[in-house]
Amino acid sequence: MGQLSETQIKASKPGPKEFFLNDGDNLFLRVRSTGKAWIYRYEKSGKTVKLGLGPYPAVTLAQARAKAHEANSLRAEGQDLKEVRRQKEEQQRVSKLNTFELLARAWVASARKDRQWSNGYADKVIRHLEIHTFPWVGDRPIETIAPTEIVRCLHRIKDRGNLETAQRVREAVQHVYQYAVDVGALEPARNFVNKRTAGLPSPRSRHYAAITDPTQLGQLLRDIRDYNGAFITRCALRLAPMIFQRPGQLRLAEWEDIDLDRELWRCPPEKMKLREWQKRDVRTPAHLVPLPRQATALLQDLYPLTGPTGPVFRSMSRRSEKSRYISDNTINAALRTMGYDTKEQITGHGFRATARTMIREYLGWDSDVIERHLAHVSDEELGDSYDRTTFLVQRKTMVQQWADFLDELEAGRMPVQDGDNVLQFVRAPSHPARRA
Repeated sequence: MGQLSETQIKASKPGPKEFFLNDGDNLFLRVRSTGKAWIYRYEKSGKTVKLGLGPYPAVTLAQARAKAHEANSLRAEGQDLKEVRRQKEEQQRVSKLNTFELLARAWVASARKDRQWSNGYADKVIRHLEIHTFPWVGDRPIETIAPTEIVRCLHRIKDRGNLETAQRVREAVQHVYQYAVDVGALEPARNFVNKRTAGLPSPRSRHYAAITDPTQLGQLLRDIRDYNGAFITRCALRLAPMIFQRPGQLRLAEWEDIDLDRELWRCPPEKMKLREWQKRDVRTPAHLVPLPRQATALLQDLYPLTGPTGPVFRSMSRRSEKSRYISDNTINAALRTMGYDTKEQITGHGFRATARTMIREYLGWDSDVIERHLAHVSDEELGDSYDRTTFLVQRKTMVQQWADFLDELEAGRMPVQDGDNVLQFVRAPSHPARRA
């Protein structure tokens, strides 16, 4: 059969079924109702293999013949056409990731999907790179970036006193370089970023500021009671030390999850500090928080203002969907307004350490019960895979004792223990020191 002509190609009309017009040298024109396309067809191991060469007329007859000729040459050399095509497609994909910024954004997108990063965490990682690396090396091909350029980026952060941020940026850059190696955009030998790059010292470990002295805690509770800010904020401040859950969990509380009759708050997984896949897993249980009488009374006072549905601690100043709740800085801002240093004295998250320490020391509760109330996982081997104890009954008693303990401190009575280790309260001095 002779070669096809342009007249034959244009004259061919689709029928009920697709058909092929042979141009020779394994090149065919496939005619369908949806259009015409070039096909390279050959036999391999007794099977027919088809490779698309592009649609007609976008790919002309001459171009299709050139592609078929190239395919024949490759086969004559013993090469696998599908493998050759796969390698070319991979090279084209990698060639598009031709700068540090493009690779970094591709890595974050991959991690967001494969590691199931939350949107908030992914945005935080890319924001660090946008601020601290992209302005200097973002538009550069990664293989042209010298080690000293990465080091200078990290030292700029360190020299401003942000050592922890420098460590996080270095870790992110390290992942970007490894991602570049994994996708073929960088030779492994050129991956120089590691945990020693820039010689950054380990950041000083800091714990959340917390009060563990009964006298100081009693004064703080009185300051909270007398706080003249917004009523919703004062309620959040009073609840924070009483039920000692994470500040983010507290501010995102919804009335639908609170049962005032049963004195129980059911916190769904998506509002807990969990890995993203755990939040989405239907098998992940809600965290149950028993409420002491004092907490229930506070919520009953708040109910007419923000109930019966939606956020318990509703933002009253802004109405957008993203701002339905009080901000994540509300409690700390209120503490600073009252004169407390949230870095050195007390922070919203520090109420958890306050309760963890003083419940153990003064009320004598077992650490396992306290840890469950804090929503910490078991330290046993395999952890919560087997240990699913909630200690709900015990925690109900514990939080009530703790709330009563806080009432005593707020009233100015300090805890003492007699010779039989029985906790009693005595009146504190008339004028306790307010704060350091």
